[in-house]
Amino acid sequence: MAEKTPEISVVIASVNGPGHLDECLGALEAQTRKDCAEIIVADRCGNGVRDLIARKYPHVRLLSFSEEKTIPELRAMGIKSARGQFIAITEDHCLAEPHWYERMLEAHRRYYGVVGGPVENHPSIRRFRDWAVFFCEYSPYYSPVPAGETADIPGNNISYRREFLPQVADLLDGSGVWEGFLNERLRLRGIRLYCDPSLVVFHKKEFGFGYFASQRYHYSRAYAGMRTQGASLGKRLAWMAATPLLPALLLARITRNVLRKKRYLGKFVAAQPYLWAFLLFWSIGEFVGYVSGPGKSLQKVE
Repeated sequence: MAEKTPEISVVIASVNGPGHLDECLGALEAQTRKDCAEIIVADRCGNGVRDLIARKYPHVRLLSFSEEKTIPELRAMGIKSARGQFIAITEDHCLAEPHWYERMLEAHRRYYGVVGGPVENHPSIRRFRDWAVFFCEYSPYYSPVPAGETADIPGNNISYRREFLPQVADLLDGSGVWEGFLNERLRLRGIRLYCDPSLVVFHKKEFGFGYFASQRYHYSRAYAGMRTQGASLGKRLAWMAATPLLPALLLARITRNVLRKKRYLGKFVAAQPYLWAFLLFWSIGEFVGYVSGPGKSLQKVE
């Protein structure tokens, strides 16, 4: 008998080790429609992840790489091996709410090519340093978010119709790119992106100060390096000249998001010292990326 084609393929880039991945997979095991999905873990962490999946999740498809693959590369490998009609992306530090599959399918049935939803901070997160991380990364994406067509969906809570992915095949080759570049290409070609506020994942990860400062630097340098590919010298110089303004501009954008949502105002105020420091490292990373390219930063992002 031929193996049934899954409705959804869930691709997880495994870069944070078996502890985070175990919780992520446990949340997917608790889905109300788990029969409709296959799960693909593209891993660069090694034996701990292999042992976890063999012992506890033998039905999960594991793509294991000994070399230092980047997150976009791991995602691209998972996408290429996926069999589902829809291909969802999440991260190993994210926990999907129990109706994630069902609501994803419902949104896709409205014929949206790309669907996604909010990212919430997990209730276990207490430290203001970790809240600064959350505001830095997810201030546009936590609830409330409006339902409907959008230009921006977070890369750890997103699903694509398979039939549209050939339009970004070149972006999935090589070292890969972040989801924003994929989504912008699809949107410009008339493919609609849809935000469903009930399609929730919870971000659950704690950070040392130096660790996240380094992560923000490497992410921003890699992003700037991607952004400058094919850009004119004039554009690169303009972006470089604007980087000293970035901390204030980014803080203004984050503040606007928090005030509009009217949630976590106290945590936002308390997290300010950490947030300013992280935004400074963000701007330094972008400046270096515009000057000298991404270097090896993409391989260091977790």
